[in-house]
Amino acid sequence: MGVNAYTEGDAQTSILKIDPTLEGKQLERVRAAKSGRDGAALDSALAALRTAARDGTNLMPLLIDAARLHASEGEIVASLQQVWGDYRETPMF
Repeated sequence: MGVNAYTEGDAQTSILKIDPTLEGKQLERVRAAKSGRDGAALDSALAALRTAARDGTNLMPLLIDAARLHASEGEIVASLQQVWGDYRETPMF
């Protein structure tokens, strides 16, 4: 059915290999960012985000506020998961 019509030979796909020392550098950058932020303001912003998620109001301004306070993506997602839980796809067979 044309499966082999457009092959490009035996070309190997290159695999991106990241130097393990970069992981340590990135972890240090995250630690530095977390240590330099206002914890009380961040906690307040994440609480406001959870409240808005419960109420069904516009989250975008609150997401931006949390990001400006250097909330990590994981912290934002965890706050929303406290309200909405985890998504579990229902298998369809």
